[in-house]
Amino acid sequence: MSPVRLARLAAAAALALAAAPAGAGPDVPTQAGWDAARRAVTTADGLRLSYVELGSGEGVPLILLHGYTDNSRSWSLTAPFLGERRILALDLRGHGGSAVPACCYGLDSLAHDLEGFMDALGIERADLVGHSLGAMTAAVFAATRPEQVNRLVLVSAALDLPQAAGDWLWENVPALEHPVDPDSRFMLDWYWNPTPVDGDFLARERAESASRPPEVWMGVLRALSATDWRPLAPRIAAPTLILWGDQDGLFGAAEQEALRAALPQARFETFAGRGHNMFWEVPEEAGRMIAGFLDG
Repeated sequence: MSPVRLARLAAAAALALAAAPAGAGPDVPTQAGWDAARRAVTTADGLRLSYVELGSGEGVPLILLHGYTDNSRSWSLTAPFLGERRILALDLRGHGGSAVPACCYGLDSLAHDLEGFMDALGIERADLVGHSLGAMTAAVFAATRPEQVNRLVLVSAALDLPQAAGDWLWENVPALEHPVDPDSRFMLDWYWNPTPVDGDFLARERAESASRPPEVWMGVLRALSATDWRPLAPRIAAPTLILWGDQDGLFGAAEQEALRAALPQARFETFAGRGHNMFWEVPEEAGRMIAGFLDG
């Protein structure tokens, strides 16, 4: 082999090592292979829930909960930086590959599903990381089942649905024509981010979101519009980390102040210039911060 060829191979290897996350991390499916990686369990109530299992580390398992009309793929960019641990990215009811019941998309129902999921897999206690709807679900679960939560991370969370966000959703969601066009103005706005996000991931995530049936779009919206989990906040005993991007167009600064007041012992971190999906924009930074907190 020529010296030039050897030099090129060495340079390529160096670049690959530089790009790899420091330390061991979970094996994460490719974007194209995410659907095939899904497994499923059926809860004692008969609800089929799908999930993707990442990593096989020892210790407390980590369960990841996505946002409204997202799915387990939502964590695909961040998972490589969450460290060597058992990670389970769950599809909430009506999302991803999970069953789509006709009703019951409130936080209490979603928390009940999470309990059923843990029971089905024999998990007695877990770390929880949730985003948006998933964060609110994780908080309610931690408050009502404190013995089952080790540590809690809330990403882009709020105590309730703010008036402005609610008004925008009520103006748009009931008027959606199904199947929703993933490239429609509403869907592009729904998945807007102030800084770039991996294009292949975002296109797949948006298409999967657009494919959600009316029961899910409207079921979650109705439930969130009648939700305020503030009275449950003092019951959260688990150490808590709150992450928020200061360009979040759904849950703004006022909502974060209310959240901090409700959870005064929580650690709060702001991602300047990032939005509601900040862990897609800077997955390594967010992932390493989450992993450090969970290992603390």
